[in-house]
Amino acid sequence: MNKKKVVIIDGYHLLHKGYYGSLKRKKIAINREGYLINAVYVFVANIFQLIQSNEYHTVIVTFDVGKECWRREIYPEYKATRKETPSDLIPQMQLVRDFLTSANIPWYEKVKFEGDDIMGTIARIAVKLGYQVDIVSNDKDTYQLVSEDVRIVSQQSKKCKQEIITTKEVIEKFGCKPCQIPDIKSLLGDQSDNIKGVRGMHYSTATKLISKYGCIENVYKNLNDFPEEQRKKLEQCKDQVLMNKQIARILKNVEIGRINFKPLKVNYIRFMGFLKREKMWAFTKMIEDKVQKQLAIREKRKAEEELKS
Repeated sequence: MNKKKVVIIDGYHLLHKGYYGSLKRKKIAINREGYLINAVYVFVANIFQLIQSNEYHTVIVTFDVGKECWRREIYPEYKATRKETPSDLIPQMQLVRDFLTSANIPWYEKVKFEGDDIMGTIARIAVKLGYQVDIVSNDKDTYQLVSEDVRIVSQQSKKCKQEIITTKEVIEKFGCKPCQIPDIKSLLGDQSDNIKGVRGMHYSTATKLISKYGCIENVYKNLNDFPEEQRKKLEQCKDQVLMNKQIARILKNVEIGRINFKPLKVNYIRFMGFLKREKMWAFTKMIEDKVQKQLAIREKRKAEEELKS
């Protein structure tokens, strides 16, 4: 029996991609208040495309909230080198939440947790309930969530083809199983997250170590196997490496309450209301027939109720 499919979208990845990808256009969309809505346009277009594909039982979006994060509490330098969010993207972050609420598309976030942790948690619950999961994200950290029932759908740029990442692709790209990605990252560090690894550690060495010992904890249990110089180097940065693994691992047990896995029922009437309010005329024609159908159903129900009374 084919399992029903759920898609989980990395909301901020989609927003940033839309923002930077459309900045070079001759005409950049603005709304009634004069705010830039270029990222909102791309966001809505992508969500609508996924709904229209009829491939998914439901569509779920996850977000980060603010700068506070449990990872930063452990390691204050975490992501410290990242650029500030552009000021004209900040209002768009609220607008996409308004859009999802209007259209009745479920979305989740939690203070002090990153969107990845929310995705990891929802994916785990979905698999437990018997769904297959696609995660739409370009963040390679999410590859650790890949399993028999979880795939990553990634498109690094417009020029690149869309990629489906399964366990096979993770092993080819990283030289390890999905669950071992935090171990590899703990040794190598990650410049984009400002995580410092073992100085002079090569990728091939890291993958060989994790392949042989299974995880970083086992590497440290077997330090006597190593030549003195390598052993000293690993011993010196043991605390950093173990902390790296802790912050590199995506959580799967965040308490976010009940997840709405009901079949997606888009409210096209309120979806249209949002589009008109934000002057997003390019989409109104696309959903006009769906709005008319929902209005007709609403009128029919109203008439039936009047007859009963």
